[in-house]
Amino acid sequence: MSSVKSTIRKAKNYYFNVWRGKEKMCPAFGEKVYITKLGWNHIAYHPRRTLVDKLIRLKNLPLAQKVLETATTYQTLEIRGDLYFYGFQAIQGNKMVKVVVTSKGEAGKKLLYSTMFKSMARQEQRNIERHNKRLINEFRKSHPRHKPRRKKR
Repeated sequence: MSSVKSTIRKAKNYYFNVWRGKEKMCPAFGEKVYITKLGWNHIAYHPRRTLVDKLIRLKNLPLAQKVLETATTYQTLEIRGDLYFYGFQAIQGNKMVKVVVTSKGEAGKKLLYSTMFKSMARQEQRNIERHNKRLINEFRKSHPRHKPRRKKR
């Protein structure tokens, strides 16, 4: 069996047999966040996601579970009509984890909707590159080069 199929099979088993049905209380809401097929379909079958992105999300489902079970507050709230989307962000190991929970109305049943992961190593590298670029630009402004000489004809 290919590594991709194996990863998907393991993630599906974890999602539906290990996590679903055994949800714990989410401290941020004071109620359970339910694991449903809605979340699975959004994570695993969203048409605009690349295969690599789907695999990263599926491999890291346990981190998403940990965030939901420990988060005391959500960081973002987006309202689209009567749907509420709550965003939880946390750093677990060297990864930044974002988990999205949805509900119909503020008091509706909370459902896992999506997960996202970023490697902190890659994020830190980008920050370092931006910082270095800024330093180089500042140095060039304070130390202008001599104007290039024109060639004599």
